[in-house]
Amino acid sequence: MKRGAELVKLEHYVEFVRKQRSDYFEDDKPYNLIFRLFEKNGYTKKGKDYFFQNASRIVEDLRQRSWDEFTDKEKSFTQNMLSALYEKEDLEKYSSAEAISWFVQEYPTHIYQLNLSNTQSRRSRAGKEFEAIIELILMGADVPLDSQGNIGQKYFTDRGIGKMVDIVSPGAVEYEINKRNTILISAKTTLRERWQEVSEEMVRTGAREMFLITLDSNISDEVINNLNTQNIQIVTTASIKRDRYSNFGSVMSFEEFMDIIKNTVSPWKEYKYSPKEKERIINNLTKQLKKHENRSFVKEYYQRWINNFEK
Repeated sequence: MKRGAELVKLEHYVEFVRKQRSDYFEDDKPYNLIFRLFEKNGYTKKGKDYFFQNASRIVEDLRQRSWDEFTDKEKSFTQNMLSALYEKEDLEKYSSAEAISWFVQEYPTHIYQLNLSNTQSRRSRAGKEFEAIIELILMGADVPLDSQGNIGQKYFTDRGIGKMVDIVSPGAVEYEINKRNTILISAKTTLRERWQEVSEEMVRTGAREMFLITLDSNISDEVINNLNTQNIQIVTTASIKRDRYSNFGSVMSFEEFMDIIKNTVSPWKEYKYSPKEKERIINNLTKQLKKHENRSFVKEYYQRWINNFEK
C-alpha cells in the first residue's frame, strides 16, 4: 500500500493504526499470549497443590514475562506506524537531526494519537491478561469456575451475577442455587475510581461477599475500609500485601484466597444436583470448552468437570 501522502489526514491515520494493530497482534491476543507463556514456563505440568502454594509467584512471573514480550512487539509496531507517515524521499534532503525535527513538526497530532492508541490498548490488554492469569491459576488448582469472558456477559447479568464479576465459583448454576455459598471474583489490575463500580455491583448481586483481586499498591486506607465494610475483600500478591498492606487484616494474599475458595467449593461435592441442574452445568462447561479447543490444558480441565457431572 502507499504510505505518506495517503495517511496525512488524521482520520485516515487513526483508522490505519486501528486496523494494523488488530492484524499485527492477532497471534498475541491477551489470552493467547498468557497461555503461551503459561505453557512455555512449565505450569501446565504442575500439580494442583503447586497453584495453591505459589499463586502470588505465578501472577508476578506471568505479568512480567507478558509485559516484556508485549512491549518488545509494541516497539516494533510503533516504529512501523511512524514510518508509514513518510516516504524515503521525504527525508533524503535532510540530515538526521533535521529529519527528526521535520517529522515532529509535521506530524505532532499523529504521533500523539498513536501514543494514545498504544496507551489505551495497553490498559485494555493488561486487564484481560490479568483475568487470564487468574483463570489459569484456578484451573491449575482444579477449582471449578465459570468465566464471564468465556460464557458471556449477558449470561452473567441475566442471572444477577453482574457485569463486574469476571469469575464465579463453583459456577453460575450454583450461584442461582445458593449465592451465599459461591465465590464472586472481580479482577482489576488497578482500582482508581472503579472500586465504586464493584461496590455498586455488590449491592445488586445480594451476595455474601465479593473478592476484588488487584495488583494496585496505592489503595488508600479509606477505600480499603469502605470495601471491607461492604464485604468486598481485596486480594493481592503476598509481596504487595507485605510491603503495602501489612496493617490491614481485610487485605489477603492470593495464597490465603486460594484456601478460602477451596473451603467454599468443598461442600458442593456433597450436593445432590438435579438432572436439570446437571444439564445446565454441562452446557455451560461445554460452551467454555469450545473456546479452548486448541489449548489441551484448558480443554482437559473442562472435560474433567463435564465428566464429573455426566456420571
